[in-house]
Amino acid sequence: MSMNNWLNSATPWNGNTKWLTLKKTTDMKSPSPSMTWILLDEREDSINDGFFVVDMAGYPSAPGSVVLVDYPASYHNRAAGINFGDGHAEIKKWLDPRTVPKLQPGQHLGLNVGSANNKDIVWLQARSTNPK
Repeated sequence: MSMNNWLNSATPWNGNTKWLTLKKTTDMKSPSPSMTWILLDEREDSINDGFFVVDMAGYPSAPGSVVLVDYPASYHNRAAGINFGDGHAEIKKWLDPRTVPKLQPGQHLGLNVGSANNKDIVWLQARSTNPK
């Protein structure tokens, strides 16, 4: 399990101050707590720390410039478990094959990979943080 990088970190990801670092549930306005993800399953060959980075670059108007920083797990038939700020959980099926490359046990995936127009990244971006 990895935590949303936009939750309670000391500094915004990549210095991107356009987006809010969420410190408490009342900071979750758009998206609301029921739409803001907290924890998700991360792939074993992607884990490098305790948080899962969703880079907000390109969101919402330029999906051609999105980057896949970390990879979500796909242990559940190309899907991962995700929980949200209101306490509910979902299984999210990943649609883009670039989100679910073949697992290579004992090796680490390359991170920070360009993934233009990846609907899975855009889905995560829409549920990660609020614009300031």
